[in-house]
Amino acid sequence: MKYLFITLLLLISINAVAQESSDKDQIEITLNNYIDAFYKGDTVKLKAAIKPRLNKFGYWKNKETSKYDYYDFMSYDKAMRFVQNMKDEGRTRDENKIREVEVLDIGNHIASAKVTAVWGIDYVLLSKDDGKWMIEQVIWEGPFQKDYKRDTVVTTYYLIRHAEKDQSNKADKNPHLTKEGLKRAENWSNVLGDVEFDMVYSTNYHRTIETAEPTAKSNNLDITFYDPRSMNLQEFLKETEGKTVLIVGHSNTTPMLANSLLGSKKYNQIDESNNANLYIVTINEDTKTSILLKID
Repeated sequence: MKYLFITLLLLISINAVAQESSDKDQIEITLNNYIDAFYKGDTVKLKAAIKPRLNKFGYWKNKETSKYDYYDFMSYDKAMRFVQNMKDEGRTRDENKIREVEVLDIGNHIASAKVTAVWGIDYVLLSKDDGKWMIEQVIWEGPFQKDYKRDTVVTTYYLIRHAEKDQSNKADKNPHLTKEGLKRAENWSNVLGDVEFDMVYSTNYHRTIETAEPTAKSNNLDITFYDPRSMNLQEFLKETEGKTVLIVGHSNTTPMLANSLLGSKKYNQIDESNNANLYIVTINEDTKTSILLKID
């Protein structure tokens, strides 16, 4: 009985996978019929791809203004006439180079997909009736461009330790910068002058704030305070995603935060005599990279 139960579960699982695969295959066939119809003027394939209640409209990029203008609404009847006219006027093509279909999601009765063709890209909604997937709605943009791929979100962090602090009073836990330190802070602003920062972070101490101020001022930014001891890294990553950020910290917290951003222990604590390290951490969807520079 136990083995019969397991066998039944396996059969159900296999059937579910096969059904999903079959749905995906059917949708891809429908999408390719749709492309062929507009490439070859094939009304038969168009009938096999679209529903009579088709709702299709798009946006065409104006060459002069580079803006996307609303193009037109295309019903089922308009689509059929358009494809027939293509065939009658000899405007057909046998295009396989610019052809890509991608099934995005499959529900019980509806699905979404993306079509890349010679005219541009279509986002397509399909529904399933009597076991057959057909296109209900289409929104498109054109003309075709090679850079239709989604832009990669890149986040860049510049991490530095505070400049030289006044150590004349050993009991002072919150000293200001020395003249040399103030000069270095100004130099950081010059060194990073070509970087357009979106945010500037500093711990809430005189020495870090004074180090961050010249760069924040040159970018017309307020300084955001953070506490590296109680920092929620995931929230910080979310808040700074896609931005270019300056982070001013301390000899221990700066390399520690760089390591946290990278997800690996790459850097050691900064020597107390060293105020010149610049860590640049770059994060995108697939990779995390960093470089360490010394700016005297």
